[in-house]
Amino acid sequence: MKKYLYIIFAWALTMSLTSCEDDDQYSIESVIIGRAWTGDVGMNAENGEPIFSTFTFGGDGFGEEYQYYSYDGKLYDHFRFQWMWEDGYNNNLVLDYGRAGISYMDDVFVTGNRFRGTFHLSADSPGFDFVLEME
Repeated sequence: MKKYLYIIFAWALTMSLTSCEDDDQYSIESVIIGRAWTGDVGMNAENGEPIFSTFTFGGDGFGEEYQYYSYDGKLYDHFRFQWMWEDGYNNNLVLDYGRAGISYMDDVFVTGNRFRGTFHLSADSPGFDFVLEME
């Protein structure tokens, strides 16, 4: 009897420690959806001035990005995007802005009120490590 209990206990422990990327993605979604996330993702306005962005992610797979001048906080631009996971095996977000192009947030994770990752303005652009603060 002890042998069977040991096998059941070992199986239950193994199942509870198994990590699934889908679960990681779900837990990230449950935190980022419906909140505003603000920070620097390494972009500049056309005149070269640095800007910061506020992202919102909707549960319907769509979101918005508001860009502001860093020096005075005035609105620079506004975009709508469709967001999705790159695939089921990693924590990479794809932000499809339609005619404005596709950007990427790679290796995203959330700790406390901070949303972190590496932002790529396009597939061939260098990455910028970002930290977005929850508002």
